[in-house]
Amino acid sequence: MAEKRNAVVRQAAFLMAAQMISSVVGLLYRSPLDGIIGDVGDGYYTYANDWYIIILLISSYSIPSAVSKVMAERLAVGQYKNAQKVFHAALIYALIVGTIGASVAWFGAPVLLRSMPNAIPALRVLAPTILFSGFLGVMRGYFQSHNTMKPTAFSQIAEQIMNAIVSVLAAYLLTRPFVGSGLKEEIGKHGAAGGTIGTGAGVVMGLSVMLLIYRANYKKLNKKLEQDRSYASESYWDVFKAIMLMGTPIILSTCVYNATAVVDQMVFTELMTAKGISASVISSEYGIFGYKFLTISNIPIALASATSTALIPAVATSLAAGSKKGAVQKIDDCVRMTLFIAIPSCFGLAILSFPIIRLLYPSGNVSGAAVLLVVGAITVVFYSLSTVMNGVLQGMGHPGIPVRNGLIALAVNIAVCAGFVWFLNLGAMSIVFSVIAYSFTIMVLDMFSIRKYLGYGLGGTKNIIPPLKASVVMGAVVAAVYWIPAKLLPDLYTRYLVSGITTVIAVMAGVLVYMVVYTKTTGMTDDELRTVPMGTRILQVLYKLHLRKR
Repeated sequence: MAEKRNAVVRQAAFLMAAQMISSVVGLLYRSPLDGIIGDVGDGYYTYANDWYIIILLISSYSIPSAVSKVMAERLAVGQYKNAQKVFHAALIYALIVGTIGASVAWFGAPVLLRSMPNAIPALRVLAPTILFSGFLGVMRGYFQSHNTMKPTAFSQIAEQIMNAIVSVLAAYLLTRPFVGSGLKEEIGKHGAAGGTIGTGAGVVMGLSVMLLIYRANYKKLNKKLEQDRSYASESYWDVFKAIMLMGTPIILSTCVYNATAVVDQMVFTELMTAKGISASVISSEYGIFGYKFLTISNIPIALASATSTALIPAVATSLAAGSKKGAVQKIDDCVRMTLFIAIPSCFGLAILSFPIIRLLYPSGNVSGAAVLLVVGAITVVFYSLSTVMNGVLQGMGHPGIPVRNGLIALAVNIAVCAGFVWFLNLGAMSIVFSVIAYSFTIMVLDMFSIRKYLGYGLGGTKNIIPPLKASVVMGAVVAAVYWIPAKLLPDLYTRYLVSGITTVIAVMAGVLVYMVVYTKTTGMTDDELRTVPMGTRILQVLYKLHLRKR
């Protein structure tokens, strides 16, 4: 049992590490892209990307979760042939819904973005990506059902690297004719379209990597099919229905879970327009929120999503085998790992918001984005936990519950966003408050649902207090390392290089302090530390600095 629990944690940690690498790559390329397309272009890019994400969610994004769960249930009882039928049916499903989704993005762009027409080319460029994303999702779900996250991890890294290279290059080439003209709208329009070309190139690269891995493992996987001695043969129509029955609620839950982006976009844009604000100013404001604040805050949240991805087939397998206790133990391990990352991330982003924004986006509205990050950093904890809880409910076979909880939270989100935009005139800050309200509401509702069915409630104080204590100490050290010299030498810290170097030093110091305090508080062993993302490297540094004994 302990070995299986550790296997789930290792898979989640591996996927987290890959997600961390790809997120950092994604964050770094957005800085030069921001310098090319500007705040207005950031807004056009975000407007198009929000609609792309919601169409992708409806058509393709839920496929990995659905495929991994349905296949894992059959693999758990040795039905390899039926599992293979699920794989084949999922490819057909991806072709159908992917084609529909791509058509909606291309032909529906003028309707979806009628209030922001300069973002239409960017959304149309993303249309073919939706189709390829469906096939990529099936391949990832296939390997996840076999409880191996390495193919997914490798493909994510390859996808993001290609995305970074092509996005910056395409945006640069498409904006060259307008540089020096002063036409910010044209630069933003063509630059945003160039940036989305990279998204498609990345997905094609990720799919290519998955196909190569599948080909390399074909003989090994085919041998399992030959060893299948089960007599419970399912028709393709049966497995297709199983995918639909599992996939449809997941689509609804993930759609509702991520619908805040387009809902906030529409509420914010319509109300700001009604107040007489120009389209370029609205796009710039929304770009600060979506392109800067969300991009940074989503990195630790994406790590929680990696935990959720590894958790769904693991929980489904345990419950299929009749082991409720085993499922609870796996959930507890993943919640501990999630809080281990989310809580210090929240503290770090809030304390270093200004230098982080300045380091990554020096040419934009640094102070405006930094204030958003200070206020909204708490969403990292709320979203991370709700993402894991969402995965647990899906793995338990209750994907409809997150839909209900998400709709309730979405109603709260709309009320907060509309009220803050119209009555308090807070601009982009209104969306931050609505996101806080949404993430907190759905987290609480999901937690109550899991307690009802499994009697589990975040594992109690043993999962919450240690990272909280360590984060407080870490926060004090980080603040001292950066802000004390910044206040004493304000002129020196106006220099980009000085501020950037000190920010990196403060982050490194914070990581070391956090790890030392956390491991001493919890009594974490070396083996346990190695299961967390970059744990082996961190352990080596602690040894060299004599902060931990071998």
